[in-house]
Amino acid sequence: MDIKINFKIYNKILNKCFSVTRIDYIDKQIYYLNKDKNEEAIVSFDDSILLLPTGIHDASGREIFQGDVISYQENSFTYKKTAEVIYENGCFFTKQILPKNIALTAQKENLDLDNFKDLLYLSTLSTTKPVKIIGNIFSYKPSKNSGKIKITV
Repeated sequence: MDIKINFKIYNKILNKCFSVTRIDYIDKQIYYLNKDKNEEAIVSFDDSILLLPTGIHDASGREIFQGDVISYQENSFTYKKTAEVIYENGCFFTKQILPKNIALTAQKENLDLDNFKDLLYLSTLSTTKPVKIIGNIFSYKPSKNSGKIKITV
């Protein structure tokens, strides 16, 4: 049985995500596929962030990685939520992303709004509106006027 694990990296210099082709632990370099130039490129460990695969796919079949921003709706009676996929203590979780005005109000009122959910549980529970990747945490920008999402491309 041949198992292939796909990793992604965030290149801090180019401010973009890429698919990893190989990792050189001796020289501390990551080789990745740059689709813009249709060639393999190299980046150092210090200039990149390795993003782990979750093994879970969104509604359109794209694999969800650590650092992805997803939207989901748990059932037809709840509102749509936006969350970042994080890896913590050996598990993938989602951490809800809130507009800054709500986060600041909660901080002033000493409210704890860290809403973590298990990604596997969430992806199988969200039957009304399946989980959908809408971007990654590096390009996510919340709107200043509301809770709506703006993703820079």
